Amino acid sequence: MAFRTWGKPLSTVLGVSMLAGAGQLGVAYGFGIVRIAGDFTDATVNRWPAQLVWVGWCAALAAVVGAVVTERLVSADPVTGTTTGRLALAGAAALGATVVAPLCMQPARATQLNSVDPVWAMGICATLGAVVGAGAALAVLLRPPLGWNVAAVAGTVWFVALVSALPALAGTGPLPTVRLGVFEPGWLAADAAQGLATIVLPLVALLAGAASGALARRRGHPPLIAGATGAAGPVLVAFAYLTAGPGDSADRYQLAPYYGALLAVATGLLAATAAVLARWPLFARSASADPLADGPAGGVDPAAGVPAADLARAGGAPLPWPGRPPAHRPRDRRRRPARRPAGRGWGGGRRGGRGP
Repeated sequence: MAFRTWGKPLSTVLGVSMLAGAGQLGVAYGFGIVRIAGDFTDATVNRWPAQLVWVGWCAALAAVVGAVVTERLVSADPVTGTTTGRLALAGAAALGATVVAPLCMQPARATQLNSVDPVWAMGICATLGAVVGAGAALAVLLRPPLGWNVAAVAGTVWFVALVSALPALAGTGPLPTVRLGVFEPGWLAADAAQGLATIVLPLVALLAGAASGALARRRGHPPLIAGATGAAGPVLVAFAYLTAGPGDSADRYQLAPYYGALLAVATGLLAATAAVLARWPLFARSASADPLADGPAGGVDPAAGVPAADLARAGGAPLPWPGRPPAHRPRDRRRRPARRPAGRGWGGGRRGGRGP
């Protein structure tokens, strides 16, 4: 009986998280966004931590997608509505997201590095990303508004990466690698792309945080939860960069987006908090624009305590107002049918009898 109860949700979350992790890597490999095998020494040494960031991000996002999608698919199952069930979903999602590790460790065997073992580095980053993704998945299951920000940030990050990689598909040269959260298409100068590396992620976090905070406030969620939504998505990106490291300080190829990811957490949190605490509506209506506003020009009849607009609609006669006795109504003089005596039947006799 226990296997029947837990078998369906756990098998579903394992399959969905594995599919999400493998699908992201397939897209990244196909568009040239991630290229693990190669020589990362000397001038290209900072390209290696950029690959590690993508590996940790794909694993973390796969865990979140697996848990959330499974919770929607088996929402009728009473197990998924409990805290224990959500913990089980998050753990199984992390287990399924670790499929990213072997898919990245195999091509890492052909990687050349000077300092660390590339195979173990890929496995550690993928595993840590899956664990962080399990924590984020549990938070999203317990507080759904956090998932809105994660979805907005994840969608924007992948959109920026695909837009940066698409122009290179039309050429004949090698596909350039793309950093996570950096807008760097082939037609953009290297200096301009490096300057945007610190700006793109905070800007994405700003817009996504303001949108998720305003939506959570509109849906009636507590201010603390609505304000915390701004940091949900940027935290996943920041953990991916923290796991990979800032790289060599001689080249800011990895250091610039590293600082941008850390700054995005604070930016998203401030944007969501501002959206929650802002006064709505932002612009108050003027008294002259409101025909029912109280005032000497068009407001209240001092004699009766009735708004002048109501007097105009009533043809000069004051409308009923709280504290004012209702107007006298003329009694209806139409004849009403006489009531039949309670103890008489239809035939004139007593109840149950017949008339003469």
